[in-house]
Amino acid sequence: MDFRKISRSSFRLSAALVALFAASAATAPAQPALTTIHFISSASDDLRPLLYAQSAGLFQKAGLNVVVDKAASGGVVAQAIVGGADDIGKASLVSLIAGYARGVPFAMIAPSAIHLKDDANSGIMLPANSPIKSVLDLQGKVVGCTAIGDIGYLGTRAMIDSMGGDSSTVKWVEIPIASLAATVEQGRVVAGLTTEPYMSKDLASGKFRILTDMLNGYSKPILESAFFSTRDYAAKNHDVVVKFAKVMSQAAAYANTHVNETLPLMVSFSGMDPDAAAKMHKTQTALSFDPSALQPVIDAAAKYQIIPKTFSARDMLALPKPD
Repeated sequence: MDFRKISRSSFRLSAALVALFAASAATAPAQPALTTIHFISSASDDLRPLLYAQSAGLFQKAGLNVVVDKAASGGVVAQAIVGGADDIGKASLVSLIAGYARGVPFAMIAPSAIHLKDDANSGIMLPANSPIKSVLDLQGKVVGCTAIGDIGYLGTRAMIDSMGGDSSTVKWVEIPIASLAATVEQGRVVAGLTTEPYMSKDLASGKFRILTDMLNGYSKPILESAFFSTRDYAAKNHDVVVKFAKVMSQAAAYANTHVNETLPLMVSFSGMDPDAAAKMHKTQTALSFDPSALQPVIDAAAKYQIIPKTFSARDMLALPKPD
């Protein structure tokens, strides 16, 4: 057998295939370039829809390349968006409201966590043997919260006042949520406002109980967090923002009903203990903006002087406002 003839024959075949592929590539329609979005958020359960959209290729199908940065806090997220280091972020509703009310040009792009009264992921935590039976018993007492003016602070004050009490008599102390259980146990505060994943972990110790959901003071279901950008970015990248919001709605619909499939994504991103993540109350995400889910929080922030005055929730929406 003449191997030289085989080698020459193989070379001619390979050259022909290369030419064929080159011709095909030249005639095939060019794939549109993906638009890159630099996204930033601190780790939390309401990030599951975005992480799912990224892992399932939903953003790519929509022509988007979403690069995710992890922040240590909501303050870092806000600074990154305002400073232009990132394009879109996710933050708590009250922080966005407070910034907007003071002239920071935040624009909400898509909703995130929505409060569900029948499956609360937050509450007012007490020692298990505490004599306190009602939020009215908190009047005149020292209560811990993550931040004075946050959504739980506002909800608790509204609840006390709606029951005929005077929430201005409560003495509030800011405590990092990771230290809240120890502070309550030591008796330095009579109660503390807590959220997941700390709530389930602390309750499992048997040392604490939940008095009530700290967000029950709002008259309607409320939005707790949202995806946002600057108004300038939203205006200059309208089509990109529309695509992002559409993908998030699709991803939220899936994540809301497929917790077991999407939870590992959040665990991987956050570094959270898988067992603790499995036991905590899961977050549900709104599929579209409802201004009535934002307005009660804005009104409460104005009532309790976190912002100078109230305004319409519709003013903060980046996309066409719902009727």
